Amino acid sequence: MRCVLFIDLDDTIFQTRPKCPAGEAVRPAARGRDGTPLSFMTERQGALLDVLFRAATVIPTTARNLNAFRRVDLPFEHVAILDFGGVVLLPDGTLDVSWDAEIRPRALDLAPDLDALLGTVERFIAARQLGAYARIVSDFDMPLYLVVKHANGDGSRLDPIREELNGHIDRERFFIHYNSNNLSVVPRFLGKEKAVRHVLRRHFGNEPVLTLGMGDSLTDAPFIELCDYSLLPRASQLAVHRLNRQDS
Repeated sequence: MRCVLFIDLDDTIFQTRPKCPAGEAVRPAARGRDGTPLSFMTERQGALLDVLFRAATVIPTTARNLNAFRRVDLPFEHVAILDFGGVVLLPDGTLDVSWDAEIRPRALDLAPDLDALLGTVERFIAARQLGAYARIVSDFDMPLYLVVKHANGDGSRLDPIREELNGHIDRERFFIHYNSNNLSVVPRFLGKEKAVRHVLRRHFGNEPVLTLGMGDSLTDAPFIELCDYSLLPRASQLAVHRLNRQDS
């Protein structure tokens, strides 16, 4: 039976240098826009990934868009799920057109709402001098979601922005994702789990597969829960949440 692993990338199998354990050897795993190493993998993460590549068909399942995904220096060979599930990329680098037909009309329909939210956030950041920046993440000529980060990586500075957004978003159409220095407003038609279902149906068909899900964030939980087994990095947002839920 084939084993298929759906794996989140950032803060799951690599992370920025400040998030790496002090004194532990690391190797570059992803580059910034200027080509310099930006994210790093520890020896333990590398050892785990080596095992997983030998044992499974590994499918990255990430919020990264195509440009950011191309800066990941790992040997993925199958399909890839990008943009919170907004894009399914085939091994040859082209779109899965059947999935694109599901997503594109909805993305284009919500484009004005994302633009309005971006304007709201930018005005709020400027008025409060929060030192953050916001942008709409687009891919293949589709605006997909809004992301806000702090320029110096101080995620606590995003708290007032999240509170402001709570008063502006339509909860039936959007949700807010918040983890470390990453605040995103995501349309509800997106979801990694939705793309995972599509990939299993279209690319594996009736073939029996053993599925593994691996991720760090609360937004990874829905796709991980679709899988037969789950893998969570220690002390990740999702792992801590599950422990707290068990203790309550």
